This record gives sequence, structure tokens and C-alpha cells, in this order.
Amino acid sequence: MKEFILTFDLPREMGTVKVRTWRELQKIDARMIQFSMWKSARLDELMKIAIGIKKSGGTAKILEERFVF
Repeated sequence: MKEFILTFDLPREMGTVKVRTWRELQKIDARMIQFSMWKSARLDELMKIAIGIKKSGGTAKILEERFVF
């Protein structure tokens, strides 16, 4: 099964958006790698969250996880 990693950055003054993002990621059972890096197999849901982050003034990227070694 493919898994994807959402990495994002939000300005410090956007605490409300950070909390909302964190709750949305928990709802889809994403696993936290670091505070702003989350892993999930649900690409469609990660896309919705990433779009919300960008609309709020943050940056977001989704990577496909692939192990080389």
C-alpha cells in the first residue's frame, strides 16, 4: 500500500489553523512523524488538508513515501 507524507508550515500567529489541521489529521488516522510531518495512505484527505493550509496562508507539500534501501 502506498503511503504519503504531508509536510507543512504555518506562521506562528496562526495557532487556530494549526489546531484545526492537527485535528483533521487525527480524524483520518494520520501518524505524526514530526510536528509538521504526517503520514497517511489517504491521499484524497491529505490533499483537502493541504489545500486548507494553503488557503490559510501556509505552505504544504505531499510526498510519496518510497524506501530506496
